[in-house]
Amino acid sequence: MELRTRIIEKKIFTLQFALLVLVLVGYCPETFAAIVKTHKTPHGWELLVNGRPFLIHGMCYFPDTIGESANDNTRRNWEMVDDDHDGRNDFAYQTWVDVNRNNKRTADEKEIGDFELMRQMGVNAIRIYHHVSGDPALQALNLSTSKTLNYPPEAEKKILRELYRKFGIMSAMGDFLGAYTVSTGTTWEAGTDYTDPKQRANMLKSVEDMVRQHKDEPYLLMWILGNENNLSYPHTNASSQPETYARFVNEAAGMIKKIDKHHHPVAICNGGTQLIEYYAKYSPQVDIFGLNDYADYGFDELWRKIASVWDRPVMLTEFGTGYPVVKDGKLNEDIQAQVHRRSWEDIFAHSAGHKEPGNAIGGFVFEWVDDWWEDGDPWYQNVNPDGSGWNHEYNGICSKGDGSAGSLIRQLRKVYWMYQELWKKE
Repeated sequence: MELRTRIIEKKIFTLQFALLVLVLVGYCPETFAAIVKTHKTPHGWELLVNGRPFLIHGMCYFPDTIGESANDNTRRNWEMVDDDHDGRNDFAYQTWVDVNRNNKRTADEKEIGDFELMRQMGVNAIRIYHHVSGDPALQALNLSTSKTLNYPPEAEKKILRELYRKFGIMSAMGDFLGAYTVSTGTTWEAGTDYTDPKQRANMLKSVEDMVRQHKDEPYLLMWILGNENNLSYPHTNASSQPETYARFVNEAAGMIKKIDKHHHPVAICNGGTQLIEYYAKYSPQVDIFGLNDYADYGFDELWRKIASVWDRPVMLTEFGTGYPVVKDGKLNEDIQAQVHRRSWEDIFAHSAGHKEPGNAIGGFVFEWVDDWWEDGDPWYQNVNPDGSGWNHEYNGICSKGDGSAGSLIRQLRKVYWMYQELWKKE
């Protein structure tokens, strides 16, 4: 009887101690990192979040202020924009919908914020890229980037925690892995050289910084490496040194897994399917094949082509209307919505349990709001002379109108309502 009493007292003490610890750390279910895994079933690949299938209804989210541009290093980190100094993030909480599209705000057009608009649309994840920490040694590696645009990671984590806690939207966190010479220690003119040991070491420092800052956060969905590094415009030699690049991707993925004990999956962001044979052979640590692909009529044999080379789950890191149709400065919203519908229906049709090979796990729409800086003067929304051709200034699910009402206006296009309809019923 005495022994039994001691055992009971010990259990009570253990429970009390555990409760005390939880109180001290400010416990709530959202303080722990999500358990995210890729899982192959007899019906295809799935992404599991805390044991439940998670089809990515994703959004590429990097809003900006009219007049700012990545081309001249004036584009700010959206996570820190609070121009009215009211303590709230402007894009997250203060955008408003111009219902009648007259570019004037009326009394009934209340602020709603991008986060709530995305939640109502059915978005469950955003794709972003981290900003290096306040460590001067890390910031010094970015010779082609203004140091004034780097912010402390705590501010970044704060807004992403709010996005997850209040709106249920997770974040796929990326590192450019040398795209645009970011974190290489080299210049834009020289370009990123994956055969250079010093540049590789610098890039790994950036990846490590990202992982250590975000690995324990509840909002984290996965890690993404690169952004079309295999193409020419990011100024890398990945395409001419494919084996070296694929081996380096594998090294970065392996390092992530050693640091991140929660084992969030690691994806690559590729431009199309180029180099996939090299990843299949030299990048076994990569869990997900991510690719940017803009197709007007769905992705056809893409799924089977990938599966025949590399047995990995596939996600579209970007998809949408690469060639928007614009006439007299107005986007053809019907065509935009049709392109997006065909793309998403094809993604869904090739997810687990549907069409073979069932390797689609979702994708990230490009993009939330038009980028005016992409193809010319950032103060104007530029259009090609004939209203066609590649143009990233008219890719938004919503627009900024004619710009006269500032950068927080949102004119929701038809594609917004289309996704709301599709995503809400899945």
